[in-house]
Amino acid sequence: MAPSLSGSSARFQLLKGTKPFGGALWFKAMAAQNSATHFIYDLNFFVDNPSAVQALEFNVGQSANGAHYDFSTQCDLFDGNVWRVWDPVGFQWVASAATCAEPPANTWVHLVWEFEREPDGSVTFTAVTVDGVRQMVNMTMQHTPDSKSGLAVAYQSDSNFRGTPFSVWLDKVNLTFW
Repeated sequence: MAPSLSGSSARFQLLKGTKPFGGALWFKAMAAQNSATHFIYDLNFFVDNPSAVQALEFNVGQSANGAHYDFSTQCDLFDGNVWRVWDPVGFQWVASAATCAEPPANTWVHLVWEFEREPDGSVTFTAVTVDGVRQMVNMTMQHTPDSKSGLAVAYQSDSNFRGTPFSVWLDKVNLTFW
């Protein structure tokens, strides 16, 4: 039986035979919200084998007014146990000062990310809260050009260098914006 908080969790599974550093992606496109500048990505996740995890990625993307605003984050469990944010201009992950401990096995973890789109077009990763413990991130990245319009949330599981199987369940996924 799958773990669930709401009665309908979603499972993301990396199976035996997954290539080293392989991944499984979940993506939900939503209607355009061009005027939204503040975002709260709130969800719960459950990992059965955290030692097999390279990283857990939690992402929000907004395309509006000729730009793409990329609020991509990664709990890097392999290289320093830190939260990293995506730099779309430098095309690289950048470590923050916020720590990201290995989640306990078979336990629900509550995660909240706070993001802002600034008037100058940059994006700010404001804070991350894990099980009620809030850490300030305050990192800013630039936007990239985009002619589309839309809003999306995503999650990705990244396997370790062995490709060890593991499963992650998400539940109560919510994106609030204004």
